[in-house]
Amino acid sequence: MKKIILFASLFCFISSVSHLHAQSINNRNWKAYIGDPINDTATFHIHSDSSFVTNSKGEVVVRNHCKITGDTLTVLDYGTEEKGCPDIKGKYRINLTGNSFTLTLIDDLCDGRAHALDGRKWTESPKQ
Repeated sequence: MKKIILFASLFCFISSVSHLHAQSINNRNWKAYIGDPINDTATFHIHSDSSFVTNSKGEVVVRNHCKITGDTLTVLDYGTEEKGCPDIKGKYRINLTGNSFTLTLIDDLCDGRAHALDGRKWTESPKQ
């Protein structure tokens, strides 16, 4: 009987943990206000193949590849946009809570990207 209760408890725990990891920031749009020197609302369109950030006018500010592994986001910019850091990877810890998340800097040599992402609260935005 004890084995059955232990097995049932373990099953419930594993099910709840896998449900937590099922939520993701992937394939969703997220908005945040970025102060100096940007002073604009940015939308981070995160997709597994190709991601990008737009300003409040809908103009692409930077293009990047995003890879999500567990609770870690790896960002690699590409393209010719002025705000990007091509070929420089950045790593951030994801803290997803409901319809918002924050990123905590792990490692990023791109100062502008680190300033825009580290500690900033991103709120889910409807896809357009």
